[in-house]
Amino acid sequence: MEQLNAALTRFVEQQDLYNAAYGLFKNHDLRPREQPCQPEVDERIPLSPELQYLYSHYEMMDEQAEGTLKMKSAAVEIGDAALLSFVAPEHLHRQQLGYRWIGMSEPYQEAPSWKTNHVVIANFNDDPLIVDTAAPNSPVYAAFTGEEPQLIANSLSDFFNALAILIEAARAYGGELKDEETYETKPEYLEQVEPVLNVFLGEEYTAHLFEYLSFR
Repeated sequence: MEQLNAALTRFVEQQDLYNAAYGLFKNHDLRPREQPCQPEVDERIPLSPELQYLYSHYEMMDEQAEGTLKMKSAAVEIGDAALLSFVAPEHLHRQQLGYRWIGMSEPYQEAPSWKTNHVVIANFNDDPLIVDTAAPNSPVYAAFTGEEPQLIANSLSDFFNALAILIEAARAYGGELKDEETYETKPEYLEQVEPVLNVFLGEEYTAHLFEYLSFR
C-alpha cells in the first residue's frame, strides 16, 4: 500500500493548499483519520484492499450532513471546472442505487448489466466514478450515466496522483480554469497538466478523464 499511501498524502496536501486559498467549502473534504479504524460498510459491497485502506485511514468530512438524511460525502474541487463528491463508506449502499441496484424501493433488484465487483465511490454531475474491486490495484473507471464505463486509471493510486496534479495546477491559476466568455476549460491549463497526466495515466486514459470531467 506504499504507493497508495504516497498518492493519498500528495492528494490531501494539494487539496488542503487549494482549500485554504480558494476552497468554497468548510469541513467538507477528505482527511486522514487520527487512528485507522474498520469502516462501516454494507456487507453486500465488496471492498478491494485499496478501498479498505482508503476507508480505514481516511474520512469523508461533511459538516452539512450531520443530523440529516443527506448522504455524507467529501467535496473535491478542481478549480471552478469540476466538483467531485466522494461518498463516505457508510453510505456506499445508497451510492450504488441506480447502478448496481435498481427500483423505487426495497427490495431493490440487481441490474443485469452491472458488474457486482464495480463499486461507485464518487460522482461528478451525477455521473459515476467506479472502482473495479476484483482487479489488482483497483483500476478506476468513469462513465456517463447509461453508457459503458471507460478506464481512466490502472490503479487507485494513479487516480489520486492525477487528482493531485489537477488540483495543484488549478491553484496556480487561482482556481479560475473556465474561460469567462466561452465557459470552456482554459487551453493553457490543459496544456500544462496533460503531459504530466500522460505519464501517470497514459494518453488514452487521460483523454477519458478529460471527457468525464468535461474539460474537452
